[in-house]
Amino acid sequence: MKKFFEYYDKVIRILLIAATAGFVTICIAQVFVRFVLGGSIVWAQEMCNLLFYTAIFLGAAACVTERRHITIDLVLQKLPRPVLRWWMMAIYALELFFALFLVVYGYKLAVAGVVQISSTLNLSFRVIYAAIPFSGLVMAINIIRIAIKDFTVIYAPGSTGEQPDNGGPIL
Repeated sequence: MKKFFEYYDKVIRILLIAATAGFVTICIAQVFVRFVLGGSIVWAQEMCNLLFYTAIFLGAAACVTERRHITIDLVLQKLPRPVLRWWMMAIYALELFFALFLVVYGYKLAVAGVVQISSTLNLSFRVIYAAIPFSGLVMAINIIRIAIKDFTVIYAPGSTGEQPDNGGPIL
């Protein structure tokens, strides 16, 4: 299972890097064409938006695994270990609810967008909105992964409670 998740994390990172590199490259090309050559790339804005949305949603999903989301840990430091274990599980349950919300309603949005066509890329909005349920699914998988690790290892009775400081993939 560990090998599978190593491959899974690599694929997500490659998609994230490709989306980020894509929108940065297209933006730079658009600026060059507009200000140096005096023209414009008609489809650049829509493609940049599509790649930017994809990068944002995939980045949020990847941050779950690496524990990079913003947290206020002042309360967590004061809770006793047995309470902390269940507190974290409640937090993960809320995060999972949100991720599943993204999957369900993102899918509904993508299906509803089938009749809309983007003006310059001539793409169905189904393709554009597909980043939402896909990223929600990736986020849900990542939340389940860290919740299992936290419940069985980090916050388990008798553990020292050492959390990975450097982030990084788990499970």
